[in-house]
Amino acid sequence: MLRNAYLTGKKLIRKHPLNSSTEIRLTHLCTQRCRQCQVYKRNVDPAVMPLEDFKTIAYRLRQYGSNIGFISGGESLLVPHLIPILEEAKKTFPVALTLVTGLYAKTDLVQKVAKYCLENNINIQTSLDGLGSLGDDLRGAKNFSETVLHHMNLINDLKGQSKSLLYTNIVINNLNMDQVPELIAKARTRGWKCTVGLYHHLTETTTKDRELIIQDGPRLEKLITFLDKNPDILNLNSFIRGIRPYVQGKTTLPCPFVASPVLMTRSTIMENGDLTLCWGGPIGNLLKEDLYSIFTGKRYTQRLNEYSSCNGCWTTCYTQRYLLIKPSSAAEAWDNTRKLWKLKRKS
Repeated sequence: MLRNAYLTGKKLIRKHPLNSSTEIRLTHLCTQRCRQCQVYKRNVDPAVMPLEDFKTIAYRLRQYGSNIGFISGGESLLVPHLIPILEEAKKTFPVALTLVTGLYAKTDLVQKVAKYCLENNINIQTSLDGLGSLGDDLRGAKNFSETVLHHMNLINDLKGQSKSLLYTNIVINNLNMDQVPELIAKARTRGWKCTVGLYHHLTETTTKDRELIIQDGPRLEKLITFLDKNPDILNLNSFIRGIRPYVQGKTTLPCPFVASPVLMTRSTIMENGDLTLCWGGPIGNLLKEDLYSIFTGKRYTQRLNEYSSCNGCWTTCYTQRYLLIKPSSAAEAWDNTRKLWKLKRKS
């Protein structure tokens, strides 16, 4: 922590990106075929990041300074050396580490990995976008919600005194809006919190599906009223309140990468070491170069120039961090602070 604090101060002085959070996608293999995602269509080698490659990437992240990490896929549970990777990741991200998994796998595997995470205070995030036949359709998996809810219940039963935060992300789309309150209720009864996001097709790994594009109207208005200040939702209230204006085309914010390149750079590392920001493909590869070289290189500068003409988005990954760092008022700043404090206490 002390070394990371030193590296953070150094980057602030030199105005280099803090790399505020890092997602490492270990594999493009997946047990689901979600309508909103095309990660499983990636055809790169290796399909699963080798442990030695992960150690190289982790070392370079530690050299640069990295605080918050997400280990994901594809389906991260398909990585046979996942637990050794989590051991290495725990040393790399001292503030928070989250395993992102669809929980759509064999129960004994889910139990084994979840037990390790809970014993080491590693957060677990899953996805729950629909119930019954709608869930099966959205996630491209048979008995999707039944399987995931069963595993959520199992993990909560194992939690004990663990400080791991258990939460599920619900991607709101035009087909599942009416189910969102029930999805949140089912997560609550199993001891899990929720985040909500909006369906989009902004990045290379998301799929355009016209049926999923959110439409404004009474259904959305009713849902936003339900979500606003909902204690089971981890999102900032300002994010929730901005959803409907965004859908109506009224709300735009500067791209966080451009507006605050030091504080809000979020990086994603793919299974072959490629490092990406949002859309636009890789700007470097952490198996071939260090993070300092990437963030001071021409490709990074060029990407920021490209992002300056972006029409904007409303996502938990990008927009919400802007709302957190740059609130629109003192009241919003206080609201954000209370939200973060409550989150820290619950974890």
